[in-house]
Amino acid sequence: MMNKSGIYPSGNRVLVKPDAVEEVTKGGIVVPQSVKDKHQMSVNYGQVVSLGPDCFTHTTTTVERLIDDVWKPVERNSTGYSGSFADEGDRVAFAMYSGLNITGEDGEDYKLINDEDITCRVTNNVVQTTIESRKAIADGY
Repeated sequence: MMNKSGIYPSGNRVLVKPDAVEEVTKGGIVVPQSVKDKHQMSVNYGQVVSLGPDCFTHTTTTVERLIDDVWKPVERNSTGYSGSFADEGDRVAFAMYSGLNITGEDGEDYKLINDEDITCRVTNNVVQTTIESRKAIADGY
């Protein structure tokens, strides 16, 4: 997939094009724009458009404590991946409320998310874009 958005992620950010929510239900009812917009915000499947240079790399943090007037490392945590998990063009699922909604210079809507918010790769047969498949927003969670 070619990046026509004009958005180039930095660090460990991933640019994703979310799947579109349907405009007409299977029963032929036209979905109002206000309802469509609310459901579009919760879409958590999409296609990877671009990856930042630090995506899927290891991060090591060290916790130091002052012991006998000297800072000493007491804990070391390593997080990250053993290899690249997703590439440009892959379809992925990501954390529902993650990232920043942003409109590209091509007029399309995108999400800019952290690499750790990608939960899995999915095939094209995995969907959650119909209004019927979602719990009504007014019903609460």
